[in-house]
Amino acid sequence: MKVRSRHPIAIDPSDLRRAFTTFRPALRGQRARIVAAVALALTVTGLELVKPWPVTLVIDHLVGADDPSTVGLTPIVVFAAVAVAVPTLLGLANERLQLVVARVSRKATVRIRSDVFEHIHRLELREHQQHYSGDLLVRLMGDVNMIRDLLFPSWLNLLSRGSMLVGGAIVFALVDWRLFCVAMIPLPLLWVSLDRTSSAVKAAAGRQRRKEGAIAAHAAESIRQVGLIKAFAAESRTTEQFRNDARSAERATMAAARHAARMGRLTEVLTGAGVALVLVLGAMRTRAGLLTPGQLVLAISYTRMMYKPIRKLTGEGARVAKATASALRVLDLLEQPTEDPDDGVPVENLDGDIDFVDVGHVYHDGRAALDGLCLRIPDGSLVAVVGDNGTGKSTLLSLLLRLHRPTAGRIFIGGTPIDDYRLGAYRDHMSYVPQELALFGGTIRENIAFGRAGAGDDEIAAAVDAALLTPVLDRLPDGLDTLLDEDGASLSGGQARRVMLARAALRDSSVLLLDEPLTGLDPLARRTVGRAIANIARGRTTLVVHHGDLAELRPDYRVELTHSRPEPRTLRAVAP
Repeated sequence: MKVRSRHPIAIDPSDLRRAFTTFRPALRGQRARIVAAVALALTVTGLELVKPWPVTLVIDHLVGADDPSTVGLTPIVVFAAVAVAVPTLLGLANERLQLVVARVSRKATVRIRSDVFEHIHRLELREHQQHYSGDLLVRLMGDVNMIRDLLFPSWLNLLSRGSMLVGGAIVFALVDWRLFCVAMIPLPLLWVSLDRTSSAVKAAAGRQRRKEGAIAAHAAESIRQVGLIKAFAAESRTTEQFRNDARSAERATMAAARHAARMGRLTEVLTGAGVALVLVLGAMRTRAGLLTPGQLVLAISYTRMMYKPIRKLTGEGARVAKATASALRVLDLLEQPTEDPDDGVPVENLDGDIDFVDVGHVYHDGRAALDGLCLRIPDGSLVAVVGDNGTGKSTLLSLLLRLHRPTAGRIFIGGTPIDDYRLGAYRDHMSYVPQELALFGGTIRENIAFGRAGAGDDEIAAAVDAALLTPVLDRLPDGLDTLLDEDGASLSGGQARRVMLARAALRDSSVLLLDEPLTGLDPLARRTVGRAIANIARGRTTLVVHHGDLAELRPDYRVELTHSRPEPRTLRAVAP
């Protein structure tokens, strides 16, 4: 939800309802712990209500005697024992309550975060292109933590403090209903202030979370491009931009803090006023013999006891407001469309010709990449896709992978529209090597095995041989178990390409898609990677986006894409 102004806005109960309904399944299987937490919270409330009574009874016992020196010590010792036992039990109950709440919250957090993580990976690619990765991380980590508070601890605290308020009010009214009515005078002002503060905090929290997402996105991008930043001596500029973003987020944070601090100050003033009123009227009633000194002390204690939950509710209201803002950000993410890997007809193989029938594609920003493409790619052929930048070469591969859907026309494999196939199984029959170096942290073995879960050592070894990676591994002390730096920076460009080719070879797929696999390589590396491609492409329908000499690839056919709307395409055979 977007906050369009700095003016306070009300917490919409429908937002809270929607958030709780969406995330409540994360609490499944924990009913016994939740019941235990509620019982412990009510126990804590009961013990808090009992705490003032030993002091009250001792005072009345002493004051009520004609000669305090004649009062026996036995009842005082009993009252003192109760005064020790109540806080001891209170401490034990609070300890157990905190542990139970922590366990319930931890499990709920893991479930919500895992579901959000899966949802992020199921999002259509165009949704990822409209979100910065840093902002997604803030939603996944920070915002989910806030949802955890909204889901369980906050409402449990509301129950605990609400029961304290109600229980204290009942006991106080039974002791002296007139003093109770006096103590209630400041409460309407407190509730109005609480509502206004919560609204203002929610508005500020929404701005804060969005700004923190932007900061995280900038930081992630800067760290990823640190080499380029150093090359342009732009460390100071980049740091200054980050500092400005951080200051903007700090202003939003301080806005929420100011509202909360202002509410805390007003709460203390109103609490003091309420205690003063009870003290004055109570003293007058005590002088008139209508109230004992112990009952006066008890009345003051219960006045403070009733105001304490309200002060806590102030903080809890701000906490709920922040959590609601975070929940809305995550709900906005969860409402984005996702891919369904199980929708469609099963896929046994992707043998057969690939047909593009009047295919066009326009990206979400209005950029057109293909227009009226008609093309048939023979089964089992190696095709080089060439053309100027921006003619849609990479788009053609992404459409085949179903990372995007064509905005016009259809694509067929073996006479079946590719959109009819079950997505997960369809991609299982595809191998893809992107243009950028795409390696994970971990060992070379783990990066290759990523191509197919459960692959054995013999299969990995065969993929390594096909990618001509064996000579590289022989020069590494740990071979396949060599740990890679981030993004494979410890390997040369040609070596990293061959690791990616080995990963593609391991999939044993029907279709192989390579996006400019020779880009940025020296002549020797280009020739080596070209031979590895020839090995892996054998028996597969292969499309290679390529710039440069076709002799490095030795394709069966070439197809050239242009910026203008083409005539129906025909592949041109490439001479040996």
